[in-house]
Amino acid sequence: MRREEWQFEYLAGKLAEAAAAKLEYHQARIDWWKAKRTEIVDEIRTQGLDFEEKLVMNAGVSPKGRDWNNAATVSIRDDLRDGLEESQRKLAAHTNLLRDYSGWHQALSANVDVPLRLDINDWLFFFGKP
Repeated sequence: MRREEWQFEYLAGKLAEAAAAKLEYHQARIDWWKAKRTEIVDEIRTQGLDFEEKLVMNAGVSPKGRDWNNAATVSIRDDLRDGLEESQRKLAAHTNLLRDYSGWHQALSANVDVPLRLDINDWLFFFGKP
């Protein structure tokens, strides 16, 4: 039998404990990323905007050379925008995992004495390191 086909027997109660540990981990990550997102948003609000004014706004430029539609631009600093996007991706990912582990925890806790056969992917889901 190939190792990919191996199966391991665990009681559902043991898996419920593992799911509870994963719940704690992902909740801590959510809390950390929420704080990080708040920090980034605060920085964007205080100093994250770049304002660029084109030469067209200066006196002495001929009327033909004036492009009023593109005279000024406002943008968020790239590093802050990237940090905000990363924090939102991480929050989504950890929230989804929290939901999954919560469901498994509930189901397994209701059936603690039931023996279950796990393959390597199941084992990694419950006991693998993040």
